[in-house]
Amino acid sequence: MKFTHSLKMYEDALGLIPMGTSTFSRNPNLYVIGASPLFIEKAKGCRVYDVDGNEFIDYSMSLGVINLGYADPRVNAAAKQGIDDGLVFTLSCPEESRLAAKLKQIIPCAEMVRFSKNGSDVCEGAVRLARNFTKKSKVITVGGYHGFHDWFIASTPRNKGIPAEMSAWVIPHNYNDLAAIATTIKAQAHEIAALVMEPVITVEPQEGFLEGIRRLTAEHNIVLIFDEMKTGFRLSLGGAQRYFKVTPDLACFAKGLSNGFPLSALAGKKSLMEQFGDEQCFFSASYATEKCSLNAALKTIEIIENEPVIEHIWKMGTILKEGLIRLVAKHGLEQIIKVIGLAPMQHLVFSPVDDLSVNEIRSYLQQECVKRGLLFVGYHHPSYAHQPKDIEDTLKIYDEAFGLLHKAIVGKDLKSLITGKPISAFGVRR
Repeated sequence: MKFTHSLKMYEDALGLIPMGTSTFSRNPNLYVIGASPLFIEKAKGCRVYDVDGNEFIDYSMSLGVINLGYADPRVNAAAKQGIDDGLVFTLSCPEESRLAAKLKQIIPCAEMVRFSKNGSDVCEGAVRLARNFTKKSKVITVGGYHGFHDWFIASTPRNKGIPAEMSAWVIPHNYNDLAAIATTIKAQAHEIAALVMEPVITVEPQEGFLEGIRRLTAEHNIVLIFDEMKTGFRLSLGGAQRYFKVTPDLACFAKGLSNGFPLSALAGKKSLMEQFGDEQCFFSASYATEKCSLNAALKTIEIIENEPVIEHIWKMGTILKEGLIRLVAKHGLEQIIKVIGLAPMQHLVFSPVDDLSVNEIRSYLQQECVKRGLLFVGYHHPSYAHQPKDIEDTLKIYDEAFGLLHKAIVGKDLKSLITGKPISAFGVRR
């Protein structure tokens, strides 16, 4: 398998775009440069085609954005109609209110809705509402990722260019550690405006964890914000809050909402959301109401409502996860690879062994999966387009790749078998 064009494009891109891409999670350093595709030409269903003409089964599905499948013709047709109508206007279009009404119908916390273009924006908007409403400033985060804006990134290692004092307003906590969160809330509730969390990250919530978070925040006048970028329109039509029956005060959505078209939504209680009616509590985006993406979202939701999309995603994910667990055991890799998470958004979590780092192990596995037509990224977002044959083919590839991985570890020659530049970055949820 050749990657000649990918490598040439990468060299050119580095001189034009810092890191070679504008999206961190598409960073070429997350791939084995020289033994993996770096640029995708097109995609259809659950398959992507790189600039060298290679075909791969894909489970990232554009970082979890695609839930129906790439280039769904019904969604594309609706989006194209929005383009033909003029795309974006001097005033709002009727589809904005239609989509808001639909989201109010299906999302438990949604009494009002505001739209934007990406997840970072609506997470920022949610925190602003919470701070204005409570007249408090601190924010608890619980192990997830909430975008690149200063309020959050100040508390992470990726904080260059942000005033150091901003980190004092964020209190990070580990997922599933309810006791520690409760201690912080009881000690600092008078300063804490919001608790922001992804309701599911990689592992599942322990029994009573989400319910405990809801109870603590309600008792101490803290706004509970669910970041449902990955869980929305995937675990259920109404997101994790409907699946787990725990309703936050505010929730942020984007991925899965419009099957790849750029749109995000902030939904929540009227008492909080109506603050945006005050011109001094500001949240705006010039392209928030472009008709193409609004149409795409309306069509995507219509399909999910009328076809067994969520059921299929769970079914395919369950078959894949159970198969992966069997293969990890078959090849004696239980101490190195764990298959965790809910079926619609499962992860392979790696542990170092001997003198091998996690990224070296991932690099070799990625390289061997790519050779066999699977774009390995370390996690799986099954879509409506994935069919049983795709899962079967995927498990055959993993069977071969896991066998080779075990052999390379036992033979202590894994490093020498990596034919490209090993992965040198970690994802945003490291």
